[in-house]
Amino acid sequence: MPEKCRRDSLRPGDHIYSDRLLKAYYHHGIYVGQAPVKNLRNEETEINDAVIHFLGVGKSKSRPPCERCGHSSQRIGIVITCLECFLERNSLYVYEYDVPYLKLRFKRSGSCSVKPSRPVDEVLQTAFGYLRDQYFGKKYNFLFNNCEDFATRCKTGEATSNQIAGLAFGFSVPGILAYNVAKEIYDGLT
Repeated sequence: MPEKCRRDSLRPGDHIYSDRLLKAYYHHGIYVGQAPVKNLRNEETEINDAVIHFLGVGKSKSRPPCERCGHSSQRIGIVITCLECFLERNSLYVYEYDVPYLKLRFKRSGSCSVKPSRPVDEVLQTAFGYLRDQYFGKKYNFLFNNCEDFATRCKTGEATSNQIAGLAFGFSVPGILAYNVAKEIYDGLT
């Protein structure tokens, strides 16, 4: 199991994730810290715990809009919310980068990567760019274009979902290779 993270230890540019559906999968995003959001009155206001993440259809429960960040559970695509809306009352974790392959083998898929992270300013610039443009490649796809793909692209420049690779193909070199081949085929067809 991944180790839970304290909110006060978060730093802008962290790739964070939170469990969903009885820990069957994780939702991923980029913690940006202080940032402007539109509140319920559609006024721009600053919050100090903003997260940019990629939401697909049916990802959020039907709830009234958030008073702090204005997030509506019906919104999909690249969104900026407060940390509370990102977590949906679930646990908080920080994704690890530059993890040795041997350590990766003993971690839960979707919690770390062997790739190194880019500098924080590049991570934040990438995340805010996707938010501004409301574009992250193709439409949301649970297998091949999801929230973990979004967060790893912001952090490394390459979209990868180790969570899906591990679940669908096995968390090993052959499994990750099979996932990447399947993703390339999907990209070629869409």
